[in-house]
Amino acid sequence: MPIETVVRETDFCLRRRQNSEFSNCFSANMTEIKGYADVDEYYSSNNTDKAYTTCWGEGNIHFGFFPHLVSSENPVLSFEKAAEELTKQMIQLGDIGRKSKVLDLGCGYGKPACDIAVSHPDAEVWGVDLNEMHIKKAKALARSRKLTNCNFIVGSFTDLPEEINKQNGSFTHVWSQVAWCHAHDSLPAILKQAHGALQKGGKLCVNDFLGTDDKVNERTKENVWSRLKLKSLLGHDKWKKAVEKAGFEIEIYREWDKHMQHGYLELAKAAEKYNCKCSDGNPLSAKYAESALAADNNQIGMNFCIAHKV
Repeated sequence: MPIETVVRETDFCLRRRQNSEFSNCFSANMTEIKGYADVDEYYSSNNTDKAYTTCWGEGNIHFGFFPHLVSSENPVLSFEKAAEELTKQMIQLGDIGRKSKVLDLGCGYGKPACDIAVSHPDAEVWGVDLNEMHIKKAKALARSRKLTNCNFIVGSFTDLPEEINKQNGSFTHVWSQVAWCHAHDSLPAILKQAHGALQKGGKLCVNDFLGTDDKVNERTKENVWSRLKLKSLLGHDKWKKAVEKAGFEIEIYREWDKHMQHGYLELAKAAEKYNCKCSDGNPLSAKYAESALAADNNQIGMNFCIAHKV
């Protein structure tokens, strides 16, 4: 079925639900971080939290890698399993091992950081996130897994907390999954923080949500940017140039736009099934379908990058 048809049919099915009740949003106490209060409010919303838990998988708030898109001989994974596969690929291709010290910028609920800590018990992992609710959940997850090598701190990755700055130059890896997109206008500042945190030769290991290098259409701004509280999005070319300008040499760069597109189609089905809402209370399934269409039209995309500090 064409993606445009999915968008129309999803919208038709959900219009009848416009008057249903939805939970009120609440904001974590991080509004003093200038320019990102709306992002914090989005992630603190009860609706957003429900959508991530229900549709994306317990503890997961990033996209997935779907092997069957590479070869029809590969298995077809659920969204949750595809997200775990993406994390596994990042760990492997990033050469994260038992002696690694990893800084996760925008750690969310902490699942990837905890997965690293579990797979490499001798490694040291630190997670930073703007949202207090995320950090509480991340700490709870680490406790439930009895992890002693995983630490989480509330803070902004555009201006890292002092506890991280005191460790500058000691990290072997800076890691991030679909978090920097909320601050692409500050990407040079993020990369400067990452560069300072890393040892010489240390690696960026990043999966990010991207835009287009061409003109952004109004439909994408209305249905994607507005919902996710995005102020700007770099396309693949500009994103790579920013990384290189910040003093990194790219080793691996992959465009995973099709994986994002497929992921959004799967999320649209799940959001329809569970009657999930956007942070503002509007039906979420139609917005997910619109995001899949935007990916199909090269308006948004996703990357994977390994780059080392020079």
